[in-house]
Amino acid sequence: MSYFLAISGYRKAGKTILGTYLVNKLTELGYKVGVVKSCHEEKILTDIPQKDTWNYRESGASAVALFQKKFFTLYLQPEKLNFFSYKDWYSYFLSLFWVYDLVIFEGFKNFDILPKIWIIRDETEDIKEIKSCLRNLLGFVVKNKKIWQKRYPDEKFWDWDEKEEILNFIIEFINRNKKRVLLKVNGNKIPLKDFVEDILALPVIGFIKALKGIPEEIFDIEIKINVSNILDKKVK
Repeated sequence: MSYFLAISGYRKAGKTILGTYLVNKLTELGYKVGVVKSCHEEKILTDIPQKDTWNYRESGASAVALFQKKFFTLYLQPEKLNFFSYKDWYSYFLSLFWVYDLVIFEGFKNFDILPKIWIIRDETEDIKEIKSCLRNLLGFVVKNKKIWQKRYPDEKFWDWDEKEEILNFIIEFINRNKKRVLLKVNGNKIPLKDFVEDILALPVIGFIKALKGIPEEIFDIEIKINVSNILDKKVK
């Protein structure tokens, strides 16, 4: 299960610079990293009107994928998938990026459930005001850390020149927060304690290992159950 991290800040703060640095270094270290980029432009289209993918979406398809040799583009219609809040998207992202170690969300300052690193653009920013609007804030990336630490001694700061410290912090956080089991009911993630994860996972692993055609090494298991179909069949 992946660890989600938002890199937030005002426009031109350097979010992409930090994000691409982390992606590059983590990938070199063998981590699998995904990225979700927030865009506020509603008039700029990534699909082309009257082209095939556009027409399929206009016909009512809630999801349309464009498959190319080197790219795969997925267009979703949020309202047709009943995605009306960040909570809905969070559950979807968990499934989409399940096998990733880290997913960086660039922007998303109002996505409360995501842990965040905030990049300070300039010295005029008011940290108290920023904190009053954010949830799950891990710390701030600043220029001239000593000045900021004197102003706010209780806060966590990294200097722009300490990107390696940020990297090590995130690696530690990934390893500490790795989850072994994801349970979703009707699309909603169900929190599980470690012993409950064991109760769910160990019998399933044992059963699957006894089946024919299962590889000796099992890295990941995915099971989805359509409860209504099973119950309907049992009643019949």
